[in-house]
Amino acid sequence: MELWRMALAPVLAACLLGLLVVAFAFGRKDVSSRPYRVPLLWFALLAVVSLFVLERVQLTGTVLSSVTAVKALGSVLLVVAAGLVLRGAWARSRAHGLRGSAPVPLEEAVEALRAGKAPGWGVYHGVLEAEPALTSPGGVPCAFFDAEVREVAADGRRGALLSRERAYAPVLSLRGRRVQATVVFSPASLMAPVEVRRCKALPGTVPASWYQTPHPEDGSALAGSPSGDSARREEPESHLEPEALSWERVGTVGESCLVVGELRRGSTEGSYVLSGREGGAALVVLGPQAPATGGSLARRAWGHFAAAGVLSMAAAGVLSWAL
Repeated sequence: MELWRMALAPVLAACLLGLLVVAFAFGRKDVSSRPYRVPLLWFALLAVVSLFVLERVQLTGTVLSSVTAVKALGSVLLVVAAGLVLRGAWARSRAHGLRGSAPVPLEEAVEALRAGKAPGWGVYHGVLEAEPALTSPGGVPCAFFDAEVREVAADGRRGALLSRERAYAPVLSLRGRRVQATVVFSPASLMAPVEVRRCKALPGTVPASWYQTPHPEDGSALAGSPSGDSARREEPESHLEPEALSWERVGTVGESCLVVGELRRGSTEGSYVLSGREGGAALVVLGPQAPATGGSLARRAWGHFAAAGVLSMAAAGVLSWAL
């Protein structure tokens, strides 16, 4: 049995090395809605098959023994570490693109492309456009939004979640002064700061207790005054709409933004497309702190790498004890 363990040790080390290499390779690809789904499913299947083979070869007990549970825990830790490495590699590549290239106005990039000089991979600056425009729960005309509608809580805290709303325009464009380019995007490639706005809660999302307590129409001195009380009694209760707060990420139409991707010609004459590597989604960054987003992405990447390292060491310890 000791000889079997000695022979299995280099195989386990090679599998760990291959796990890291494949994770970094997938992390360098462009972001999609779930860029880590395929490798994680593959590693999970590999872990299950490995556990089954080990149990049948060692013949130390049933498949559902305590040793098998420990091995399963180690495999789960490895899969989670692989996911963290994938997310960290994705964030690191996007941070490198934002911090390593100065933003180029879209007009200059298009002129260079018309002159036969491929601008290639870079950071392009322009104004966000959408067809058709949407409206966020906070009432902002936008190209996309991802909002959490919550009850109003004291001290600016987040109240109870009432609903989760998100929508994306089918076509996003980066517009310059005279030209514009269609942006290939995915929901995970859109970055915008979270802002808080007042809104009206959707029907059916408010608890019944809200309608059982008095709610003044505004913050005026109606409360406590006889005239105000009679006015509230005379007002039909159907006109009372519960107020809520929308914690939303919004891509405002006409807002200045940065797009990290590759500029190329479109399918029709005079059209242009901004896409990621291999035609994938480009990274769209909005908000006043867009130039500093590269630093936050880099910190996020190293945080993921550190967590993946800790989980890998824990998995190695668990598996070495079980084997």
